[in-house]
Amino acid sequence: MPTYFAYGSNMSRVRLEHRVGVVQSLGRARLSEHRHRFSKLGNDGSGKGNIEPHADASVWGVAYELDDDQFARLTEFESGYRHTVLVVELAASGMSVSASSFVALNIVEALEPRADYIEHYRIGMAEHEIPIDYRRQLLGTLAHLLG
Repeated sequence: MPTYFAYGSNMSRVRLEHRVGVVQSLGRARLSEHRHRFSKLGNDGSGKGNIEPHADASVWGVAYELDDDQFARLTEFESGYRHTVLVVELAASGMSVSASSFVALNIVEALEPRADYIEHYRIGMAEHEIPIDYRRQLLGTLAHLLG
């Protein structure tokens, strides 16, 4: 059963379960030496979440247990990304685990996400108690989208 690291809109359990069915959350998790950017061009022309290696930065997200069929369904939603395996730290236990995730095939600068997309982030980060400082850092520059 693969562990999946959701760092974007799939942090929201409702969004993820709409895509793949009922999932088991392992709680919030942190990916070291990476940063989050909206550098993946979506089919709608807007920016989608991406992670990129970056010293002295961390990305918070949610670790979920998915079965093989669920992961295959999720992969269908993640066009323009490639599968990768990362090591993340589970906040509840401090344990490091290998987790599957997705990174953009092509990085595009100066993209902006849509407000409805960002709402999934807000929901997921609140639901899983992602640290408030990280939320402010990630969403702070998007205040004009958040109304």
